[in-house]
Amino acid sequence: MDTQIHEGEALQNAAKMSKIGVHGLAENLGVPRSTLYYNFRKDKLDDQFKSRAAEALGLTLDQVFTGFFNNPAGNITGRMTGEDMRRRKAFGDEQEEGLTFVPVMAQAGYSRHYLDPTYVRDMEQVKIPNMPFRGERYRVFEVSGDSMEPTLKEHFYVVGERVDTDYWNSTAQFYIYVVVTEDRMMVKRLYRLDNEWYVCISDNEEFYPQFRLHKKDIKELWLVKRKIDWEMPPPKRFEIKIH
Repeated sequence: MDTQIHEGEALQNAAKMSKIGVHGLAENLGVPRSTLYYNFRKDKLDDQFKSRAAEALGLTLDQVFTGFFNNPAGNITGRMTGEDMRRRKAFGDEQEEGLTFVPVMAQAGYSRHYLDPTYVRDMEQVKIPNMPFRGERYRVFEVSGDSMEPTLKEHFYVVGERVDTDYWNSTAQFYIYVVVTEDRMMVKRLYRLDNEWYVCISDNEEFYPQFRLHKKDIKELWLVKRKIDWEMPPPKRFEIKIH
């Protein structure tokens, strides 16, 4: 006989299938996603939190916690009512493949949870037409700060390709990388001093001096393949030759 899953998992199922997703639910509730993940593991949720979450998803409490989304083991493909089928069609049960996006506000959490497949899977996805990069080998990062100006300005996006640890001793000198450490994420040019030490270089060297980084302190390394520039240059003045 079927038994209901716990309330945290039911909420997680509902969030994943909604149009706004886990990221949107956290924004609508005004809480960090880590708070949602904490609640997703709970057997019972606070009544006020349940009401706010259901409202944020545009669902009733019954729909979230006693209906379609509360099937055993998250089996959302099991027996469904006509209303469930209409809701699933409206929400969509499949998403086009995109690239995982790491915005500035998520970067501190990413440094702690980058190995958690649930955390990564629930991150926002961006879809860029005709982008030649696909799959988990690539990731989109938002640039924070002005250390890489003028090449990369704050809030530009960069597309990074994962560098496997086996190749960390043969990184391309002076290329731009996204470097993930235990407590931060940074975009820098890298120069290998030897097999243990890197020099991190900012393009804005006047204000950001070079510093050394040991290989053991690196958790992930992403080679920047593209930048997405959101700015438009100022108008260019031309001599008018036609009268």
